[in-house]
Amino acid sequence: MVGGKAEPSYDHSLPLYFHGVSQDREDRRKKRKSRWAQEEEDKTVILGMPTVIPAGLNKEQERQYLLHLQIEEISRRLRTGDLGIPPNPEDRSPSPEPIYNNEGKRLNTREYRTRKRLEEDRHRLVQEAMEINTDYKPPADYKPPVVRVSDKVMIPQDDHPEINFVGLLIGPRGNTLKNLEKDTGAKIIIRGKGSVKEGKIGRKDGQPLPGEDEPLHAYVTANNPENVKKAVEKIKDIITQGIEVPEGQNDLRRQQLRELALLNGTLRENDGLAKLKQLQQAQTIITNTILCTVCGGTGHLSQDCKSKR
Repeated sequence: MVGGKAEPSYDHSLPLYFHGVSQDREDRRKKRKSRWAQEEEDKTVILGMPTVIPAGLNKEQERQYLLHLQIEEISRRLRTGDLGIPPNPEDRSPSPEPIYNNEGKRLNTREYRTRKRLEEDRHRLVQEAMEINTDYKPPADYKPPVVRVSDKVMIPQDDHPEINFVGLLIGPRGNTLKNLEKDTGAKIIIRGKGSVKEGKIGRKDGQPLPGEDEPLHAYVTANNPENVKKAVEKIKDIITQGIEVPEGQNDLRRQQLRELALLNGTLRENDGLAKLKQLQQAQTIITNTILCTVCGGTGHLSQDCKSKR
């Protein structure tokens, strides 16, 4: 006690600067440190790598390091839903014209557009990282966008109205078209004027079919240009044969007619095959193997031969 006043008690187990004003200042410093340390710790957990570029890296390694940071940051935002959309609608950018599906649900929402933009940015960064380092492995939740290559093959139906190009390309019950898609790995759609029977044009939602107002054509899509090119060449070959080869000599057309008859249960063997079958059956009959020594004929013995009478 000093001057009748009690002395302040100190915890002598702690350094002297922890007491009084220094204690408050240190507490504030510790809080600030804890706050920033926690944020830095979160970044380390999220990114799995320090945000400070290590020393001793060349320009290419620095770029690769920055790409990794950007890719991981975008991946974190996509996983956690931290899309950076301002909570106040007044702070948001103007929205485009809304697009709705058949059920009246909006498709191009702000979240959808933001996610799409982030995914496109991440894809671009991943491609650049893979160009720098071929051994680079993208994040586990990364999926490259599906790139569709397309092309059109115009069908000259107006120039050759007597030829059923749609029938040649589609075939009985669509089997020719299915085989084309299987052989080429491409998706083929016959669309345009004349591709659908009159009265059946349009969709259930009342919207016009894609390419409905265009001239008749085959629309080819695939994941790579090689498959598209292969399908386009086969389609052009079918169209050329349909024009240059008479229907009776067109192998594809004859094959389709035979397949159609088989599907309808009206297939009949031609005369040549029927005669060959009859001949084979005739050879199995024992009497036809007997040879006459008088006339040289078959089917009877020499004593029964009418030629010696």
